[in-house]
Formats: sequence, C-alpha cells, structure tokens
Amino acid sequence: MQILFFLSKIKRLILEHKERRDDGMFFDKRIIKLGVDARNSTEIITKMANALRERDVIKDAYLEHVLKREADFPTGLELKDGFGVAIPHTDSEYVNTSQIALATLKNPVPFQSMVNKAVNVRVNIVFMIAMSQPHEQAQLLSNLMAFCQNKTAIKELMSVSDIEEADQILKKYGLN
Repeated sequence: MQILFFLSKIKRLILEHKERRDDGMFFDKRIIKLGVDARNSTEIITKMANALRERDVIKDAYLEHVLKREADFPTGLELKDGFGVAIPHTDSEYVNTSQIALATLKNPVPFQSMVNKAVNVRVNIVFMIAMSQPHEQAQLLSNLMAFCQNKTAIKELMSVSDIEEADQILKKYGLN
C-alpha cells in the first residue's frame, strides 16, 4: 500500500514538473485566473498572492510586502484603448520559486498610477511578479512592458475565456 502511495506521489510530482516551465518562462497555468471579480487593488493582490501561496511560490510575508511596495511605488499603467495593467511585486527575499500570476478582471479596478500617484488607473490585467533571483526581475519587466505596449496582444488576452487560450497568447507574444 505504501509503495502505491509513493508511486502516485512521484507521478504527481513528475506531472507538476512537466506543467511548470523549465525553459526560463515563469507562467504556470494553475496561477492564471480569468474574469476575476475584485472590488479594489488590495482585493485582487490578496487573491493573487493566495494563489501563489497555495503553490508554495511565496513566503508568508510576501503579501504584506507587496502591498507596502504598491502603496509606496504604485504599478498601475494606463494603456491605449481604455485598458490598464498593474504589475505588483516585491523583493526576491519573500519568494521561494520564480513565478508570475496573471489575472484578467471581470471589471476594471483602480490602481494608483506608476507615473503619478495622485491618478488612478482602471486596471483590467494584473501580472503579479514573484522572482526568487533579483536579476530575473529587470528582464522580465522589460518583456512585460513590451507586451503591454502591444494593443493587439492586450485585446487578445482580454478576450479569452479559457486558460489554454491565455497560455497560447502568452506563448505567441514570447512571454511563455
């Protein structure tokens, strides 16, 4: 009986390893959430941090520190055609494994603008970054910013209702 349990555990770990990208990309389909209902930035950040925590991607202090960083250095970015994106993150010391959580929102929620804290941005897409190595974050932010500047990519991502479709869009535009 213990052997069967052990074998099933190994099989599950192998399947999880295959699902997780080993090619330098950081999206995990299990942490892509589409059409999320949230009232404000704190609620969506909390929901996303909880999803990361469930996968043991982040340490317990991550949420507290990402909320503090968001208050001090907001990440809301207004895009063209009425879309907005936020990229909340914090220091690598609060991360176990590099990963990005993605959420599209059912209705936009206000985030403070990264350009001007006095301005709120109506955010439709949130990329929550959890990088375990400090050097990973700079290149990743650059790639995400390029993606966000592509209005076709943003419209495609906002139009999907299936996680597989979202994953394909991320691949199509070089994010996964």
